[in-house]
Amino acid sequence: MELLHRTLLATIGALSVFYALVKVSLGYWKRRGILHEKPKFLWGNIKGVVQGKRHAQDALQEIYSNYKGRAPFVGFFACLKPFILALDLELVHNILFTDAGHFTSRGLYSNSDGEPLSGNLLQMDGHKWRSLHAKSAEVFTPANIQKLLPRLVQISAGIQKDLSSAKLQQTHNISQLVAGYNVNVLASMAFGLGDRGVEEFSQWAHNYWGKFSLWRAYLALEFPLIARLLQYKSYAEAATSYFERITLSQLKEQRGRDRQPLQTFLHLYSNASQPLSDIQIAAQAFGFLVAGLTPLNATLGFCLYELARQPELQDRVRAEIRKTLQQHDSQLSGECLRDLKYSKQVLNETLRLHTPYPFLLRRATKDFELPKSVFIIARGNNVLIPTAAIHRDPEIYPEPERFDPDRFEEEAMNLRPKAAFLPFGDGLRGCIAKRFVEQVLLVGLVALLQHHRYSPCAETTMPVEYNNRMLLLAPKSDIKLKVERVD
Repeated sequence: MELLHRTLLATIGALSVFYALVKVSLGYWKRRGILHEKPKFLWGNIKGVVQGKRHAQDALQEIYSNYKGRAPFVGFFACLKPFILALDLELVHNILFTDAGHFTSRGLYSNSDGEPLSGNLLQMDGHKWRSLHAKSAEVFTPANIQKLLPRLVQISAGIQKDLSSAKLQQTHNISQLVAGYNVNVLASMAFGLGDRGVEEFSQWAHNYWGKFSLWRAYLALEFPLIARLLQYKSYAEAATSYFERITLSQLKEQRGRDRQPLQTFLHLYSNASQPLSDIQIAAQAFGFLVAGLTPLNATLGFCLYELARQPELQDRVRAEIRKTLQQHDSQLSGECLRDLKYSKQVLNETLRLHTPYPFLLRRATKDFELPKSVFIIARGNNVLIPTAAIHRDPEIYPEPERFDPDRFEEEAMNLRPKAAFLPFGDGLRGCIAKRFVEQVLLVGLVALLQHHRYSPCAETTMPVEYNNRMLLLAPKSDIKLKVERVD
């Protein structure tokens, strides 16, 4: 009986301490006198997100809409972790450009000693990131991206081959179609693989997360030192071993060739004036996969979905593609891509309406006092820039739910405030591969639309739904459309 009594007291005591710690954590913004969304016990302001009942973007959109105009930023909680949500575009511009030196960290979890492939530009912070970024900058020059174009065009021919083998007016799984193209691009451009190894690469490319848990990822983000001590790994070990092995093998094979190797990012990295170690190059190749595959798939899929719903826009894009190719002797050169102005507008409008990364993450590395105000973002504060909410702000983009590529005509863009369009982030920690990604999307769109028309079918989900179990904006189910050839 006495043992039961002691156990009961210990349990009550532990629960009391836990409750007190939670209340202290959730009182952070109140103690600082910062305007904030009132948090729920344990969940903070993201109730339903962890369980997959709603998307993180929906939670951020709600906070953004409720507080915009009341302050430059608002405090909120992701479970027990305090975050700042930037509301003012001038503040966003300061964070990304004017005062970017105060926000050089993302605060993501990485453990390059225990998990070498996590040592990529996306996940690294501090002096290691600065060194890595400086060495990578010479790889992503416009001249180098241009060198990759012939191989990219060659890969895109596989799209037309796949479509030509299908029956006329057949329902086609568009998500699988664009994923095949993007996987081939990453296998070839980032990892240096030929056609032989693509099938196995594709399997691992869709399964590198292993048994991913949002809770474990959150705890690793909240307690990185403990996570490193416990050797927490973000990715499936079998997958990272595979990607490490093929990268090192390709680098070895590349150096053993007598002739000039194919232009790939492996080649560009290993021939840079400040070359990385082989394992660092492998980490950057893996970073392409982690940061790029899902957004590339989602963007091309959503683009075809929107064009299928508005056939007049689709016909206009196809007409521009055909006319421009004819003017350039059917050669998809850099000059030809530059002339595809309306096609770029269509892709930009897709990135606005279906922003793959619904938020940008920054961490203050030193105190930042907002100009002409009493507000301070303290050192260590995590800042979210709600890109998707900004892209759907009716004050910036009237009728934001409407797909309208004319928003990205030069005159219209010049009328919008700075930092109103951020699909790739921007500034010091913006996407270093932005030019390459834009090239991949544009070449893919040309291959998809040049000879084929897309329209909704009985299996098309309308309106499209997002996958609530992903932090990125991606379709909940595969996008399926009717495809027919047009000559």
